[in-house]
Amino acid sequence: MSGIFGAHNKRKKPSINITPLIDVMFLLLIFFMVSSTFREHLGIDIELPRAESATEQQQGPHEVLVDATGQYYLDQEAMDLPELETALRALLEADPEAAIVLRSDEGATFQQGVAVLDLTRKIGGHRLIIPTRLPGEELTE
Repeated sequence: MSGIFGAHNKRKKPSINITPLIDVMFLLLIFFMVSSTFREHLGIDIELPRAESATEQQQGPHEVLVDATGQYYLDQEAMDLPELETALRALLEADPEAAIVLRSDEGATFQQGVAVLDLTRKIGGHRLIIPTRLPGEELTE
């Protein structure tokens, strides 16, 4: 095709510049990372009892929870005491030195916490951690 005065028109192919789009995506990613809150323990709300002699402990990846209603949980999965025994036995067979954290709500009965403690010791679990809060410490979760 010839244009005005016999010059040829050279058309550029249309293109989309994605550099600004990538910049916007990185800004959104940074915004959501900064504004998000991360919780270590999701799911079951329990109120830990207070203890004046509490010390910092390295906590294991496996948790047995006893909530205020007396329900048992192993790693966020609800179960009764016989199921808990089976699951803990399998866990300790895979790793005999596994540390198990026993979190018991302050509304749970003492007997329920002792039942988990007794069960864990009976099947060979010797690394049991029982977390508490200091008297002035408030929940941060």
